[in-house]
Amino acid sequence: MTAGYGPSGKPIEFFGGCDPHALNPGSEFWTTLRDEDPARDTFVHLYVSERPWESGLIDPLLRAVADDGGVDVIITDTGLRRLYHPYDGGADCILETTEERDRLKAAHRDWLSGHPGGL
Repeated sequence: MTAGYGPSGKPIEFFGGCDPHALNPGSEFWTTLRDEDPARDTFVHLYVSERPWESGLIDPLLRAVADDGGVDVIITDTGLRRLYHPYDGGADCILETTEERDRLKAAHRDWLSGHPGGL
């Protein structure tokens, strides 16, 4: 899933000058969400694609994120049971169970932040 931002009915803005849909071939419009701040007339336009996994498939998207290209992306399985949201400087992993989360955390302790709050 990739995102673009802008007022309703206006052209979509891509932060950092990077069009994430060019990096996500076959993505199609899915839905639009209103920004949570009622003072702003901003909408998030979400685009999705479904592709069989192959090595290197999402490398261009991940590189754009790592290079702080302003790309918002969420990678998930087709059942939406596991979500991976990379961002410049880290990533959020949302997993199906706390047990699965704890196993992933234990397997990759050296990747975790040293901050007391885990941030």
